[in-house]
Amino acid sequence: MTLKRFLKILTIACFAVLLYMPMHKAWAGETVSSSVTITAVVPEKYMIALDIEGQGAVEVNGVSYDKSTKIQGRGAENYKVTAAKGYKIASVMYGKGNKFRPVALNEKQEYKAPAVSENGNKLKVVFEKPKMIEAVKAEVVKPHYLIMSGVFAALVGLIILL
Repeated sequence: MTLKRFLKILTIACFAVLLYMPMHKAWAGETVSSSVTITAVVPEKYMIALDIEGQGAVEVNGVSYDKSTKIQGRGAENYKVTAAKGYKIASVMYGKGNKFRPVALNEKQEYKAPAVSENGNKLKVVFEKPKMIEAVKAEVVKPHYLIMSGVFAALVGLIILL
């Protein structure tokens, strides 16, 4: 027998013994137990900046803020945005650095932020008065169109009669 063939047989025999040993313990009824300890680190509170421009308020966890400030939170906060009378919500943005993006409010004018794991996130809300054109459209323009359409109908009626 050559040395190379002897080493192959010896290697196969070693593997066979290694495979047999764990099965032998299981067949013998011995139980092998192990335990794993997982330590969960609960995040501390992080600073989140509220940047409020214009007239309105942002409610966070039942506390209403109407000025720019910094709050402590774990992220995943629920922000309720309310414009003051005569104002509207112009924009709402949330994020940090290059991930600062516009966000959409739900039908209750709320935004649920994702959980954060670091300081520096910011919620920016801009309130603005509606422009005069929008106010005029809402109050004056609709009756104006009705009057103009009535005058136009009267002129068409006169032309037809003549």
